[in-house]
Amino acid sequence: MKRSRIFWLALAGAALTGCTPVQNVSTLQFRAGAAGTQIDAAALLLTQLVPADRLLSISEAVERAPDGSVIVACQAGPRGALSWGLCSHITRKLSAGLLTESPNLFAGGVQTVPASSLNRRAAVIVLDAGVRPEMLPALRAEANRLNRAPYSVGGMGPDYDCSTYQNALQHALGLPDVVPRNAWGIYLPQDAVAGARVLWVGIQ
Repeated sequence: MKRSRIFWLALAGAALTGCTPVQNVSTLQFRAGAAGTQIDAAALLLTQLVPADRLLSISEAVERAPDGSVIVACQAGPRGALSWGLCSHITRKLSAGLLTESPNLFAGGVQTVPASSLNRRAAVIVLDAGVRPEMLPALRAEANRLNRAPYSVGGMGPDYDCSTYQNALQHALGLPDVVPRNAWGIYLPQDAVAGARVLWVGIQ
């Protein structure tokens, strides 16, 4: 990849908090639907309809998220010309009050951050990543091993953006990618939602 292309990707990444471009959802307004039903993950971002008993505040959704689950973080919109989508970041609950993530180009790479860092977001979507309680020691050991690994726009080379870092944690547990590679060969956090089991949605 040419240096100029890497530079512009890096610049866009820094401006937009850190993962990769595109998406077709321009605003977020999650609203409550009938309680007692499952969340339709494939349609969630299009309909923005959430069963009333699964639509919580952000702090409640993060608190209820099981350790090891992943959390897609969203802005309210509307998108700017360089937007990478409204749900442009993905993180993981490591333990009560703590997340593990690779936030953006200038934040210092892979790190553990307080769960309260999500409170500034417009919405969060908690996903079951397949991590069972007996896998948590291995998950935390791998997060510790990768701590301070450098950030890389698009997860190029051996370094990690927010999506490829979460996929690396999955691989360490023998689990499939939580963020799929799209048709352009990149990993978009928002694409994790449609194929997942959605546990909770949190809003401001």
